[in-house]
Amino acid sequence: MEFGPEVAYVRKRKREKGQVLIEVLLMLPVFLLLVFSIMEIGHLAFRTILLHHAAYEVARIGSLTAYPMTAAKGCGTPNLDSASMEAARSKILPRSAGTYAPVPHSFSDPQDCCPNFDLVVVLSDNVPMIFPMTGIVLGNAGGRSARRLTASVRMPIERPLFGGQSC
Repeated sequence: MEFGPEVAYVRKRKREKGQVLIEVLLMLPVFLLLVFSIMEIGHLAFRTILLHHAAYEVARIGSLTAYPMTAAKGCGTPNLDSASMEAARSKILPRSAGTYAPVPHSFSDPQDCCPNFDLVVVLSDNVPMIFPMTGIVLGNAGGRSARRLTASVRMPIERPLFGGQSC
């Protein structure tokens, strides 16, 4: 009994269907990793912007609440109101950690003859990976299931001017 070209074509099509299925199964994890990584990078970008905003707000509050707030003769290192800075940080990012330090400038205020100070705020936060498989590529903390982000902001501390001093 002899089979025609139609039977050979049907047998070949059945083998190709299995081949396509295997190729799709081999490429699917790579494709999903690419798609999830793109979405995770968007999530990390959002969290980075949020962290920088929180650091800016904490630095702004710290520079405005540094004391002594009254004008007085003499130059001293400003004291930081850590409680108000911690309250602002915990409202914006409750799980983050922060350090705050006044840093002297390399030049003095020509009206007050005192060194200018900047407030340096450094906030860090562990951001959990929310999409599957992305911790393999993007994770750097918590067993590769989170990414540690850090934001640093430097803001000048304004002193009230006592007036009338000459350098």
